[in-house]
Amino acid sequence: MTPRIREFQHREQAAEALAGALQAGLGAALARRREAALVVSGGTTPVDLFHCLRKKPLAWNRVTVLASDERDVPPDHPDRNEAMIRRELLQNAAAAARLLSLIPPGPIPPRCDEVVLGMGEDGHTASLFPDSPDLAAALASHAALARLRVPRLDMHRVSLTPTTLLSGRRISLLFFGAAKRAVFDVALANGDSAQYPVRAILRQDAVPVTVYTAP
Repeated sequence: MTPRIREFQHREQAAEALAGALQAGLGAALARRREAALVVSGGTTPVDLFHCLRKKPLAWNRVTVLASDERDVPPDHPDRNEAMIRRELLQNAAAAARLLSLIPPGPIPPRCDEVVLGMGEDGHTASLFPDSPDLAAALASHAALARLRVPRLDMHRVSLTPTTLLSGRRISLLFFGAAKRAVFDVALANGDSAQYPVRAILRQDAVPVTVYTAP
């Protein structure tokens, strides 16, 4: 299944378009079921998206939000993705949503309706880093979560596994800049996911993937 690529001139346009798609997708899920689940990436890339999404009218009190991955640091540490999500997404209308922690893990939803991922210049997504000695086990795991050591960051991280990430109805991949676009183009080709872990998301036939990108 080839990813659909949506290219925008400006990052703000990409953020607004993805926010609208997520609002529609979550709204459709809530029309079918009592609750919906949204996976979001950490870092700085999705901040503009969060600012757009948090203003969207939605039954946020019926939405569970969880990070795609988390740094294995104390709960009150400012580098926690959880802290960033609370600060940047769970405001305005979205303040009513429930945030699920990965450390310690809450009950991971069996199906994630919308999954938003990022991608690094090394081809990692979530905390599936190519230099991790735990990557192969995480890629093959049937568990919801995996703990990976990331030598170049000198830390451990917890990540949703491909098993969980591919449980969604739809995956959106958000990234910006020429360097990441070049990595993305290479990762689309046949090859080992150990080299570019984002391939586990791009080169699969279970879930449609839409790419949102801008210079």
